[in-house]
Amino acid sequence: MKNETKILLHIVREKKIRRKDLEAIISVTPSTMTYLLDKLRDYIDVEEEASTLGKPPQVLSIAKNAWKILAINVGREKVRAVLYNAKGEELESFEHRVKKEDLSNEGINDVLKKTIEKFYDYDSIGIAFSGTINGEIVDSKILFLEGYDPVKSLQLKSLGVPYIIISDVEAIAAYESKTTGKSKVLVLNYGTGIGACYYEYHALFSRDEFKTIPFGHLYAGGNEKCYCGNVGCLETVASDYVIVKNYQNTNLNFIDFINREEEYWKTLKLVRSLHKTDQKMASELYKEVINHLAMYLGNTSILLGINEITLYGEGASSWLAAQLEEKINHLARNFSVSVKYGNVLDAVERGISLEAAINLIKRKLTK
Repeated sequence: MKNETKILLHIVREKKIRRKDLEAIISVTPSTMTYLLDKLRDYIDVEEEASTLGKPPQVLSIAKNAWKILAINVGREKVRAVLYNAKGEELESFEHRVKKEDLSNEGINDVLKKTIEKFYDYDSIGIAFSGTINGEIVDSKILFLEGYDPVKSLQLKSLGVPYIIISDVEAIAAYESKTTGKSKVLVLNYGTGIGACYYEYHALFSRDEFKTIPFGHLYAGGNEKCYCGNVGCLETVASDYVIVKNYQNTNLNFIDFINREEEYWKTLKLVRSLHKTDQKMASELYKEVINHLAMYLGNTSILLGINEITLYGEGASSWLAAQLEEKINHLARNFSVSVKYGNVLDAVERGISLEAAINLIKRKLTK
């Protein structure tokens, strides 16, 4: 890997780094670093720290206009696209509410085509899907995608820019690791669906490890059929579907709920904020969900050897994170877990943009 690539990758992960530290990390002399920074002058900002003695230390960061990234988040509730500059500042955005008629390979592809056409002048594109990614093929029960090939169907190669295809939980995990600096993270994406990802950072110049966990489709008991075809999936007893069902006190069917989710958006918005106005009622509505999630998250923490979980998603809140943490640690003596609320609403989009920027650096900028 070229030294120019190493420099840019280090700065993307660290956001700011002292020149002297970077010289030591990649083992180059000050004169060589001067030569390399001159080659990268269009991509890097060099600032001087205040110093009382000697020459002020130089601090390196990515220049705002180094690149533009188009990040697209494809979920059951919405498709959201954001154009970011290299500092992670939002330049433009577009949002499409996903309806039942969009749920198919052709439907989602049509939405994505129209979304991409609204943007121009970007250097890399990343798309994250709610579902499973095998190579670049998407299978998503919740989006009714089967063997969907976004590269071919959207003709991504014809755009002339690098592209990446990942899952939404992978994007969140990448964002969490790169913004906190932690080498191991476990994120839970909670809403009408439930996904999880364990992310392990090995080294800057090797491939990071993503382990997507089909959390919502672990067996949890019960006799309700899931949209995945199985019976007793965790999503049928521990997702926002359960909250809506309890709130409306109806014999709501999980598959019908997923198919017609747009009809429940107002109710979802109401129950997700109920803890702000009526904590007693919220506690009753969420009791079943919290009990199930706490057991599965506690066991997962033991299996992975982690002591912190970050909760993201449309159904997440600081209140829910606190309730889960209390319940997990109350269940068993060997459970010792901190549950943090990931209150960044565009974490998926930002995670995609970071991964797309890394892909851009490796594939194009320093060739």
